[in-house]
Amino acid sequence: MNFEENFNIGENYYVDGEYEKAIVYFEKCLKINKSNDCLNYIGCCYLGLKDYNTAIRIFNSIIASCPDSERPVFNLGRAYLKLGELDKALNSFEKAISINPCSEDAYYYLGVYYQQIGDLERAKMYYEKSLEIDNKQSETYLNLGICCFKLKLFEKALEAFSYAYKYDSECIEAIQNKALVYVNIKDYESALKNFLTFNNFEPEDIDNVLDIAHCYYKMHDFENSYIWVKKALALDPQNEFANKLLSILSLKLQR
Repeated sequence: MNFEENFNIGENYYVDGEYEKAIVYFEKCLKINKSNDCLNYIGCCYLGLKDYNTAIRIFNSIIASCPDSERPVFNLGRAYLKLGELDKALNSFEKAISINPCSEDAYYYLGVYYQQIGDLERAKMYYEKSLEIDNKQSETYLNLGICCFKLKLFEKALEAFSYAYKYDSECIEAIQNKALVYVNIKDYESALKNFLTFNNFEPEDIDNVLDIAHCYYKMHDFENSYIWVKKALALDPQNEFANKLLSILSLKLQR
């Protein structure tokens, strides 16, 4: 196979999270052409495999030969962030932005950094900067929504979660988080709609099943609340919250 064929196979394995297989094909590419893109992918594969020191070595080698590329620089920051070396991570993300101020990924990872250290206002700012450059990033909208939710900016959180799902229909975490926002603002009908949608994807997620039961209870639909509590107990018969709610519902329904 030629370079392009090996590269495409490696890229597909990478996207699927099969990092060891991806490395095999990217290394085949390197035998054909010493490509920094391949090396960068290999470094990211080692990130995925949690071999952070190998990833750091690879990213540093790319930076040494190609100092004007921001991608290995912010990937280096990602590795440092995973190792908890926060100063080095921050320095890498800021350096990546200085190399390319139009890199949506560099701003995204700077947002990840600030979110990880608990500075949600700054995290929100950098996610928004990333979205100004590319406004179709599902994961960035998801993280922005989580920050806004924690900052009690509920309308902004709902908007961000809606966009996260719009741009990636597999981002079901956005649906669940949207439901949790509605619970916080006591819009149980809207919360229920989203919890039920999430249940279509993850029917055995007991927390979500209990959230559905709780919404029905808050809406005074005790029959449906009882049905969903029973579903929760089928998943976990010892669940304390489910058993407590079942007792309350049994009294209300005289069962």
